[in-house]
Parts: sequence; structure tokens; C-alpha cells
Amino acid sequence: MPKPIIPKKSPETRFWEWFQQNDDRLFDFERNQGPLIEEIARELHRIHRSLSFEISSVQHGKRQIIISADGHRDAFPVVVKLGDAAPNLARWEVIKFRPHRSEPCIIGIGDMSFSSDAVQFTLEPEEGKVGVTLYLGNEAHFDEQVIGHIGFLLLDYTLGEYDVETLVGSVQFVPQNTPSKEKKRFLPELPALFDTLAKSLAN
Repeated sequence: MPKPIIPKKSPETRFWEWFQQNDDRLFDFERNQGPLIEEIARELHRIHRSLSFEISSVQHGKRQIIISADGHRDAFPVVVKLGDAAPNLARWEVIKFRPHRSEPCIIGIGDMSFSSDAVQFTLEPEEGKVGVTLYLGNEAHFDEQVIGHIGFLLLDYTLGEYDVETLVGSVQFVPQNTPSKEKKRFLPELPALFDTLAKSLAN
């Protein structure tokens, strides 16, 4: 008799089976954090080399695992496919892409750092997308390369990678005292105002 044909498991199915088999170890994340980070990254890279992740602290008996494309557009469909394939996990919430965040953060490079709640922004519509200007830094010591790197990290943290890659148009980083015809607002307000403008442009 011919041998039965066993369907080959998809990479997404294999990942979530591994995740469930190791649920207890993964949920106790802080106990062995370094090796677990390497282990999860290795399993994700079996699917796509650009995938990364974040694991939240425990809140109300659950953790979040955020699956990220790490800003690589070619990995966006992979994140969606992996997230959609997630089974029902009693102690986990699976989040596709790094989300919007309004909580303050501090991001720095070398001896230069900025708190998100001290950085201002303005928005402008641009042919179906949203142009963003961030106001940060001192005009006398404005290092465009460093400021630009920090600015993109702040933008990615605040808006989340999906919106930055798909809905943001031009991005400018200018000294804090640069005048603007638009009203400047502080970065924690960005997610809500960005969503409102982006939705109005889509209609």
C-alpha cells in the first residue's frame, strides 16, 4: 500500500507549535532573558531574517508578544501571515507590528538624547500621505546625521512601524526654535492627530 501523504507544515505553524511547547519558559521571560531572546530570534529568523520581537511585562496575568518587521517593507506580509496564524494563547496577546505609543521615552545616541514629551511636531497633508516635521535640538549644535537618526527612532516609537512605512510622506528634522505656520504640538499627541489626518485623507 502506498504511504499516506503527510502535508508539510508551514513555517508559521512550526513557529507557533514551538512557542506553545515552550510557553512556560517563555512566559517566565525575565528568569533567563538573554538566552530566550536568542532562542526566539533564531526561531523567527527561520521564517524571515528581518523579523524581530518585543515581549511586554505581565499585566493582568498576560503578556504581549509584538512581532515586528524591524522597518523592512519586504517583511510586512510575513508579519501579517505569522500574526494571523497565531493560535489562541491563554496567557499571550499577539500584536502585529510595533504599535502607536504615547508614553514618554528617552532616545539618545552618544552624548545627545531627547525625551519624547519635550519634542514638538507639525503635520501637513501630502498627496494621500502625511508629512511630518519634528522640532528638536539646538540650532548652534545641530548635527543633522545624529538628529536624523534619533528623530526616526522617536517617530517609529511614537507612530509604530506600519504607519511610518505606509502612511508617512516626507519627514523633516529641524532645530526646536524653527518657526512654523502650523501649530506645534508635543510628540505624545502625535498618534491621535496623525490618525485623524490620515483617515481624512483616505476618505
